Amino acid sequence: MTEVPVTVTRPRRFALNTQSDAWGYFCGCILALGASLSFASARAGIIVGLTPGDLILMRFGVAGVVLLPLLVYWGLPTLAGIGWRRGLILTALGGPAFALMQMGGYAFAPLAHGAVIHPASVTIISTGIAAAVLGERLSRAHLVGAGLVIAGIVLISWQGLHAETGANSWFGDLLFFTSAILWAGFTVLIRHWRLHAIRAIAVISFLSLLVILPGYLAWYGLDYLRARPPGPMAVQALVQGLGQGVLAIIAYSQAIRVLGVSRAVLFPAMVPAVSILMGIPIVGEIPNTIQIAGLLLVTIGLLGAIGVFRRWPVVWRRSKPA
Repeated sequence: MTEVPVTVTRPRRFALNTQSDAWGYFCGCILALGASLSFASARAGIIVGLTPGDLILMRFGVAGVVLLPLLVYWGLPTLAGIGWRRGLILTALGGPAFALMQMGGYAFAPLAHGAVIHPASVTIISTGIAAAVLGERLSRAHLVGAGLVIAGIVLISWQGLHAETGANSWFGDLLFFTSAILWAGFTVLIRHWRLHAIRAIAVISFLSLLVILPGYLAWYGLDYLRARPPGPMAVQALVQGLGQGVLAIIAYSQAIRVLGVSRAVLFPAMVPAVSILMGIPIVGEIPNTIQIAGLLLVTIGLLGAIGVFRRWPVVWRRSKPA
């Protein structure tokens, strides 16, 4: 890639120059906070006795109902122009199976594991798939960053593989990693088919609701649903369904539109650290030294993989007075 000469006059990247930029950064922060709160809330819900099925019902139930008017407006018979074949494939990757693994992992592993393994793995796996399938080139920064991310994940998972307490956390880690593979496939297909992200989320939320609601009632029964604690279920409806399932996706789409991909991808990279910090007051889980070291490696690796450190010298040179 040919670098732009530093003498060329152009707006400085990563600078807050306009109101539009401010809106983009605000939307990016909404995405990071929404996703982080979703991880912490899922772990808290499991701790108080909710099942992964409860969390999935709240996720797709609320998102499916809220986004249904948009789906009808865009065309329900054609699934907003995406089509049934593509819609079913996307739902298989980003629908109930994905959510069951992502949220079910918290029945076995602590917040620090899921909050780091899933988003970090999605970034690395989707980048690798894009390189293999779509022909996107991987820079040295991507490869080094991926290595740091993998090392950090190994550190975080290591204790669960060897400790007597929470020895089954390795299974939760496996679920988190498998969910990351599914979501990475979903992400790459969105890019490959050039689909509108909000339309795609509306489609999989609606199709997932058609599967989840009858499946939940058939497995658990209506009496079981009525006996669920209303407070925790309402919290999950707000956080998983409205927050993560609707608002965070819309906010991320806006951040990409305003800031561009190169700056918008900074915000998902913040999710592991923010999730663990949120988890301290929400679920009372304080990461140990090994987990903190793994988190630092993952964070540095993610930032390096998306090219943050490579851009800093250019920004610094451009910011110096002539």
